[in-house]
Amino acid sequence: MPTYNLSMRDDQSDEDREIDAETIEDAVSQVQGEADDWCSDGEWGDDGASVTVYWELSDDAGNIIREGTISVEVEPDHDALILQAGGDVDCAHEWSSEGEGGCDENPGVWATGGTTIVTRQHCACCGLIRESVSLGSQRNPGECDRVTYSLPEHDRCRSCGHADNPDCDDHFPC
Repeated sequence: MPTYNLSMRDDQSDEDREIDAETIEDAVSQVQGEADDWCSDGEWGDDGASVTVYWELSDDAGNIIREGTISVEVEPDHDALILQAGGDVDCAHEWSSEGEGGCDENPGVWATGGTTIVTRQHCACCGLIRESVSLGSQRNPGECDRVTYSLPEHDRCRSCGHADNPDCDDHFPC
């Protein structure tokens, strides 16, 4: 089985790896997985990242066979973000968008222009609020989806999710 050399780099570092594959197409099909694996070992901060990886695939003689760029989405460290917000990472969060605004058909969801969607949810157990911004396909290079966590400003009704519901006594925190 032939061995190919994969050279990857981003704006900060580089990495070389060997890929064993029957064909060039098989080797190219492994590039995304290798880039995902390489980026998962990086230090990207708690917020996650979108990393552009430049890659070259060469044969054992050093001839470049294929090259390109791919994007790797690094997932945020949700536990760290929850702790920073003062939330409980041990809670078995049950996310709900009831009472979070938006429209009746899709509560807690807003389109903010282009392909960007914002969703807002709260945990039915502890009241923690999660807000996600999904950029969709219309994003600038290096931009990535974001998630933030916060504690509620007011007591929230456990049953309906509204803040300070006068018709309900079942309020957070647990």
